[in-house]
Amino acid sequence: MEKNKDGVWTATVGPAAPDLYPYCFIVDGINVMDPQNPDWFPNETFKNSVVDIRGNGAPLLHAIKDVPHGSVDYVNYWSETLGTFGNAIVYTPPTYDKNPGKKYPVMYLISGTTDTEEVYFKVGRVNFILDNLIAEGKAKDMIVVLPYGNPSKYFQPGQVDMRKLGDAFSKDLLNDLMPFVESNYRTVNDRDHRAIGGFSRGGNQGLAFGLTNLDKFSYLCSYSSFTSMTLPGVYDDAARLNKDIKVFWLGVGTDDFLYGNAKEYMDFLDKKGINNIKVFTNDKYGHTWMNAKYWLEESLPLLFQE
Repeated sequence: MEKNKDGVWTATVGPAAPDLYPYCFIVDGINVMDPQNPDWFPNETFKNSVVDIRGNGAPLLHAIKDVPHGSVDYVNYWSETLGTFGNAIVYTPPTYDKNPGKKYPVMYLISGTTDTEEVYFKVGRVNFILDNLIAEGKAKDMIVVLPYGNPSKYFQPGQVDMRKLGDAFSKDLLNDLMPFVESNYRTVNDRDHRAIGGFSRGGNQGLAFGLTNLDKFSYLCSYSSFTSMTLPGVYDDAARLNKDIKVFWLGVGTDDFLYGNAKEYMDFLDKKGINNIKVFTNDKYGHTWMNAKYWLEESLPLLFQE
């Protein structure tokens, strides 16, 4: 950056393809967000602002368009598992308030390793993507729940021994968040009307949870992720999995640093004879939310279809 005679620092970058981009300023070696920009990337480690380069062509799928829009709720729920209140975000489709007697399928969508529950909303733009897909007749009306994927961060270091809780995320999701959602929103509460997935670590969490709870889920989505190939008893009966899982969707970029692990998992499923859908990209900057948004565009239309 260069400082002009008025004391204003400026820089010119690009050209850049239309999309959402994170950025920050480095001031005396410290990364800081842009104090003039209200749009920021909710993350536990880095602090970035977000710029929306819209371009002059057709609006991207995550753009705000002149279509009916759903609602986004910030919710707090009591977690008996954790002994504290948990955070989540819930999207309801445009028709939700207009049809008080209708119940909806649900997708649980989990963000990455150091992301908060807000990232699929503020950066992944899942609400606008789904609004636009629904308006185009490409996706079913659905509720989307954004859980917080790292419950240990609710506590001060040493305050709680998380090892005693085991898989705290899965226990909280199963015993606390899902019952909260099903008690407070009009949901169809069976496996044929539930999906789960996520990006990066969230994809790992979603696949592991879904595969070990197939009595509750029949749609599984992995975005730039993979999961354990040694889940007890899960992969032994390919015929049962192929019957129980309606959509097993796996996407990764060939330039993603997790590509090798994700491809190994895909090959493992193929060798086991477990049906899955594979989508690869090579032009969306690897392990990024450009890819994460694209995965939504590709996979959401496949959920809850007859």
